[in-house]
Amino acid sequence: MKLKLMGKALYPLSLIIMVSFISGCMHTGGRTDKKEPTAAPDKVTLKVVQSLTTPQRTAQLRKLIEHFESVNPNISIELVSPDYETADEKILDMLENKRQVDIVEVRDITVHEYASHDLLASLENYIATWSNYMHLSENARLMARDFDNITYFIPSSLFQVQLYYRKDWFDAKALQVPETWEQLFFVGKQLTKPEIQQYGFAFRGGLGAASMLSSIIQDYNGDKVDANDSMFNTDGSTIFTGERAAEALELYRKIYVETAHPTSIDWGFKEQVEAFVDGKAAMLIQDSDVIATIQEKLKEGEWATAPLPTGPQDVSHYNVGAAGWGIAKQSGHKDEAWAFISYLSSQDNNRAFTDSTGVVSIYNDDYDVEKYSTGPYAPYMLMENNPIRFRGVKRPSQYTRYSEYYQMCTKAGRQFLQESISAKTLLKQFDDFWLRQRDAAGK
Repeated sequence: MKLKLMGKALYPLSLIIMVSFISGCMHTGGRTDKKEPTAAPDKVTLKVVQSLTTPQRTAQLRKLIEHFESVNPNISIELVSPDYETADEKILDMLENKRQVDIVEVRDITVHEYASHDLLASLENYIATWSNYMHLSENARLMARDFDNITYFIPSSLFQVQLYYRKDWFDAKALQVPETWEQLFFVGKQLTKPEIQQYGFAFRGGLGAASMLSSIIQDYNGDKVDANDSMFNTDGSTIFTGERAAEALELYRKIYVETAHPTSIDWGFKEQVEAFVDGKAAMLIQDSDVIATIQEKLKEGEWATAPLPTGPQDVSHYNVGAAGWGIAKQSGHKDEAWAFISYLSSQDNNRAFTDSTGVVSIYNDDYDVEKYSTGPYAPYMLMENNPIRFRGVKRPSQYTRYSEYYQMCTKAGRQFLQESISAKTLLKQFDDFWLRQRDAAGK
């Protein structure tokens, strides 16, 4: 599958330096010197810290680690799996305070902060001779070089959201799958029954709220959004000053108030997925890494997937995200760290990881075409084949203070949902923030 990102194409590079040690007997004047015994190299322990910790991801990583250690007896891997909601804070603390860490899981929403503060090692020298680099998908290479056109991490997986829905509930009420945000709201209301703890939509108002909040506003700006600078329209104004931006925000609040569980104002990834699989929510918008969990908890025929809802102009916007592995600047074992990263990033190992966790592979081949043409992944292909309606836009992570917006969407977004501030006030906060970021970037 080839999910399109907006941006310049990159020239393929290659990578990994192979070092051989050749030893033999020394011959001098017909005499053979006795070879001294060679001491075994010291064992190296690499500390690896996850960001996206889920049972499936951690289990598959441990399988790959076990095999890596069996073929690399002088390298041991210590895997640290922090809680999903606090992992990025923990990683940043370890990097900033030069704590003992060798490899960290880097995401498209964190790479700019880490790299701009010189917390990650460049991988350019390694990829220069790594043969697999040229076989990575275009999106994988674009994401790897998203900051300053320098490779600071090798993606292990790509992400794109789609709509998940309880097919059995829809069928029971003869409901059509929503194609617009308005339809999602109306269908969600029909499926909301608070008295039995059943709600129409698995809302996410906690960490990660920025995704849906940004998307619905972009969708209500229609075809005006700048694909390469997605907090702005092509005329230079921010999406938050669009004539229908306030309408989008009001619908966002109605979806929460009238179709979602009241506590979802604090929900993150884990809670919203649990609500869907536990029969407490009829619809969910999430990445494909939830597929493995859904397949484990729900039966075939109880759920299905669909393309994203659109705005009034029949346009929807999506990001392609990424997570992968980078080397901490303070690591004293960078070569060994690269050996492990390149091992995880081989085609076979990456395929095993993505198949077991449900995420999109960093490689493209015939296998992907078949995988993404049917079943729960099919909406991805449908969206890719309709680029006028479904438009890929770049997440604004090129701005070094993007993470502040991510936090604003949670804090100020909660105030808006609770009616402590108006749509006008929230839009003004976002507009001012992004105008300052553009000025600071010299655009």
